[in-house]
Amino acid sequence: MSITDLQRLAITLTGVVQGVGMRPHIAKVAANHEVTGWCGNNDIEVFIEAQGTPGVLEEFLRDVLSSLPPLARVVSVDKQEKPVREETGFTIVASTHLPGARTLIPPDVAPCEDCIAEFNDPTNRRYHYPFITCTHCGPRLTIIEELPYDRPNTTLKVFPLCPDCEREYTDVNDRRYHAQPISCPNCGPKVWFEEGERVVAGQDAFSAARELLREGKVLAVRGIGGFHLMCQATDPAAIARLRGLKRRPHKPFAVMVPSLDHARAVVALTPAQEALLTSPARPIVIAPSRGVLPQSIAPGLGDVGVVLPYSPLHMLLVDSPVVATSGNPSGEPLVASIAEARELLGGFCDGFLFHDRDIFVPVEDSVYLGEVPVRRSRGLAPLPLAIPDGPDVFAVGGELKNTMCLTSGGLAHLTSHIGDMGSLRAQEVAERTFAQMSSLRGVEPSAIVCDMHPGYSTTAWAERLSDRLGLPLLQVQHHQAHAASVLAEHGLLGRPAVVIAADGTGYGLDGTIWGGEIFVVSPELVFERAWHVPSFPLAGGDRAVTYPWRIVLGVSASWGVSGPLVSRLRSSVDAGELRLVSSQLGSGIGTVATSSLGRLFDAAACLVGCGTFGTAVSYEAQAAMEFEHLARGGACSWDGVSTLAEAFAVLASSSGGANAARQFHRHVAQVLGARAAEVAGTSGAQVVAMTGGCAFNRLLLADLREFLRGRGYELVVHEQVPPGDGGLSLGQAVLGRAMLARGEG
Repeated sequence: MSITDLQRLAITLTGVVQGVGMRPHIAKVAANHEVTGWCGNNDIEVFIEAQGTPGVLEEFLRDVLSSLPPLARVVSVDKQEKPVREETGFTIVASTHLPGARTLIPPDVAPCEDCIAEFNDPTNRRYHYPFITCTHCGPRLTIIEELPYDRPNTTLKVFPLCPDCEREYTDVNDRRYHAQPISCPNCGPKVWFEEGERVVAGQDAFSAARELLREGKVLAVRGIGGFHLMCQATDPAAIARLRGLKRRPHKPFAVMVPSLDHARAVVALTPAQEALLTSPARPIVIAPSRGVLPQSIAPGLGDVGVVLPYSPLHMLLVDSPVVATSGNPSGEPLVASIAEARELLGGFCDGFLFHDRDIFVPVEDSVYLGEVPVRRSRGLAPLPLAIPDGPDVFAVGGELKNTMCLTSGGLAHLTSHIGDMGSLRAQEVAERTFAQMSSLRGVEPSAIVCDMHPGYSTTAWAERLSDRLGLPLLQVQHHQAHAASVLAEHGLLGRPAVVIAADGTGYGLDGTIWGGEIFVVSPELVFERAWHVPSFPLAGGDRAVTYPWRIVLGVSASWGVSGPLVSRLRSSVDAGELRLVSSQLGSGIGTVATSSLGRLFDAAACLVGCGTFGTAVSYEAQAAMEFEHLARGGACSWDGVSTLAEAFAVLASSSGGANAARQFHRHVAQVLGARAAEVAGTSGAQVVAMTGGCAFNRLLLADLREFLRGRGYELVVHEQVPPGDGGLSLGQAVLGRAMLARGEG
């Protein structure tokens, strides 16, 4: 081959590419493709010079990117042509350091295949070692205290390496070369079990913990990012006891199963869902139940969330399906420290399985509903999302299901799931999270961004933060932030779009509660509210969310809807309560106007008996989730219904049941789809997207996608960040940048 047939490329990869095995990976791929050259890295990028024929170089780069090490994530690729040179072989050059540069932190991931093989090998020195890890797997985010990412800056600093581990750590050809979390039974963390005064250490701790579970008791387990509360998933009495202790009567529990075969026995998984379940992130995947577990795992629902053991500790513990729910008091952030666990979880459990590898950043489990992210946390956070370059801002996120977002150049860094923000502990976590993010990224934001709701604790905290730092406070509308989030995720910022933003609650620009909006979004992120769900009153405000029968009466009065199901509901409500609500609706006193599609679904669910006919629900979206489950057993058709009032009237006049529930979903999709297509046609937008909590409704989404496809539009939905409030901070950050660009800061 002549040198004139060759091409030489300088390739730069940015992202999570340090300390994750990228250089050996690139060298291995180069050897497979007869590519010469070299590769190296610094704190923020991997740089490659690769030489070969143009076709071979194309295949080389494709294979580098398609078979990345488990912890690696490439955010950008830059290629430049270089002069060809005479050379042989492909080499790895030494790392260099850029003063002040900040390495992107990898997430915590499950053990790799090599570590699992060693873990199961009785002749290996790490056989059944609960903390086995290497360059390709294990804890990262949860143990890093500060950058640079070196062992003295992690919670492993208190465990000096033994000679064997030190040899692996310093051998450039070893899989554990510069793997900061490595250890072994001779030098690493320890595990022990406690039940009252009884303490069991070492491998016997797992036997003692399993025995406690078999007795129908509740176990608190310290994992990678915090504590789980566990009980036997096949024992209705144990499940009932855990529900009583945690005061969680209906909200579904996740189930940890020992293997993929166990998961297949519990739920019906698609190939894509199996790939998610077994991915390095090891999220909880919610899928249709096969009915082999007690109904009390997920009362009133047809789905169960399953998760595989995602750490060696869990692999040693879990030999049958167990409930694995977050270890925290209701509404509080996840408990991560041993001291907090003793104080806050002692009343919820009968025993503890502890370890002494400290957790610096608590991290909840990630959750997918099918293939849609519900919670972006362990295994995914803090991986950044690419967005257009702009000023650095800090967005504090929503009041519920909170995440926060710090932008840095062309990247948006979302925190792991924090949770509901109303408690003092949540406020303390928020302060700590801001300090950690700012320090780890080396970013001083130019503005603080928050929701415009005056009563949110996040708004009050953002005000205090902006005052303390002397930074402008930018307030953005809730549903506009949702819309910006889905557009940013798909790289659609800068294009005109139509976005359906539908959920339960969000403070509107007019002071009412929005939640069923269709926006026209300009390339400059200026919003026009083109259509919304016709407003109706919530009698008692937030009380109507807990007692959805109040919503039914508000919709009925406002839209002039009656029917047998409305009459049946009236007869089931306490007479005194009914008189009070009727008086409120008649006078307007004690009511709040809303355009919420989520609340409309609550009302529809209540009409057909979900949520115990709306007498009370115990968690957000309970009635609507039960309604969707009921509808899955029904049939429907496309028809001429063109308004939501018609759709509600058809439901109210029916006899209830699965068919009526299914038809209501279809009717709502017809109305939303027709309005969105009309707005898109008028505005000239080619992009139509949906976001907000209602985008978790799979029946609604499927019907809406089918309707819009028939009119020439492909519906854009969330794939990387949650449609609900867990993705809100991304949209807030994007809108904050747009406001600064317009001089509104």
